[in-house]
Amino acid sequence: MHFNEIEDLVVEILQGAKGRYMLPYQIFIRLHKLDPALGEKIEKTYPALPGKKAMGKDAGAHYSPASFVAHALDHFRKTSRPEIDKEWFDSSDIEIEGIIPGNKEETSIWAWGQYLKC
Repeated sequence: MHFNEIEDLVVEILQGAKGRYMLPYQIFIRLHKLDPALGEKIEKTYPALPGKKAMGKDAGAHYSPASFVAHALDHFRKTSRPEIDKEWFDSSDIEIEGIIPGNKEETSIWAWGQYLKC
């Protein structure tokens, strides 16, 4: 999978949120609803696996769909979409549908900057 395969859709999702921050997992769920074939492709390429792979050899092969979305958003923010805003929040006691977003320390949240208030 290449990041550019999801760029237009994740930008549409962020713009539709009108400045509200979203978790990468939420963005992936909405992407999957808008384009089921693309969502399935991401899930097959980056299946969510139990346990956390140690950094080092083969660690990059074990991204979840949400991790793929977060890495893609970070890439777009740095290269082609400076309007994308990234913040961090403490996700240590959050669970969504049995899934703990991000990691125990923090997780990224994303918004389309054009709608953010100064």
